[in-house]
Amino acid sequence: MLLTAYRKQYSVLTELDLEFAFGKTRPDLCIFPKRTLDWLTDEIVVQDVPLTTLEILSPEQSMNSLLERIYKKHFPAGVKTVWLIIPALQIVSILLPNRTQLNFTEGTITDPETGIQLQLAEIFEG
Repeated sequence: MLLTAYRKQYSVLTELDLEFAFGKTRPDLCIFPKRTLDWLTDEIVVQDVPLTTLEILSPEQSMNSLLERIYKKHFPAGVKTVWLIIPALQIVSILLPNRTQLNFTEGTITDPETGIQLQLAEIFEG
């Protein structure tokens, strides 16, 4: 859904190790401005800063450790928004660097920085 709807505007990449001045991190998804990809070179560690990162809270993960990583690595590096997806509660929170949270439990999720919109039901459809 995200890849299809926004592929002309953004590059959505997975499995990237981001190397920031504040340390390495590996978000579940990264959204960059549209970029030309070189499929012959597998770039695993990236130093470019994505516009948005998506983090999916797994059952084994601590919410505090994930939030600490977001606020100490993602935002200081220049990430504009982080989507925190909590499957167990079917909630998506869009976090902003100023510690504002936009919490979605139904309807349309709208990212205030990128304009990306997704239906919550599409994210959690079984």
